[in-house]
Amino acid sequence: MENVIVSWSGGKDSAFVLYKLMRNQEYNIKGLLSTTSEDTERLPMHEVSTTLIHAQASSIELPLFEVALPSNASNAIYERTLQQQFDFFKNNGTYTIIYADLFLEDIKVFREQLLSQAGMNGEYPLWGRNTSEVAKEFISLGFKAIVTTIDTEKLPSEMVGKPYNQSFLENLPEGVDPCGENGEFHTFVFNGPVFQHPIPFTLGGTFETVSGRFLHIEIKPS
Repeated sequence: MENVIVSWSGGKDSAFVLYKLMRNQEYNIKGLLSTTSEDTERLPMHEVSTTLIHAQASSIELPLFEVALPSNASNAIYERTLQQQFDFFKNNGTYTIIYADLFLEDIKVFREQLLSQAGMNGEYPLWGRNTSEVAKEFISLGFKAIVTTIDTEKLPSEMVGKPYNQSFLENLPEGVDPCGENGEFHTFVFNGPVFQHPIPFTLGGTFETVSGRFLHIEIKPS
């Protein structure tokens, strides 16, 4: 079995790839890896509290390795901090990071360069899959997720905070990827087959980032 770490955003794609790995006897999942903001104590872009990410890991019963970075971290600081985490993984016998990327080549190239410098490998089990099929399978498996973030240039504001379900997919504007792979939206998964129990939460108000382009909804642990 290959020891692996799963890159974890708390959203649907990382939950879906984790589900696939858990049913593959070739992999020994050693934990989850999340990059967070030490200033806001949230996951950047998803803007989900790190408390909820830790709650997910607890319900999944896997250790969470959190790499906290200052909000204004340079690429050099980002890369150096991740390299230190990768060194820890290697020293404990893990050389592979699993990513849930679907088709964005530039992101994959960036990851591969960073991993190569650290003497690590990347694997992409969902790469090249039809995103409509991924979205439908995710929902059919019984996963439950909330849309935490939308790009207001791509989606109407009323879609933030909606459940990620068939109705949400049917109401997506033309040209929006059903998995939000181009950054149109992000999600938080709170229940499904990888969890031992649901993640309790309540919805709060909305807030904006990046000069109002991205609209988020507050998800509060409960």
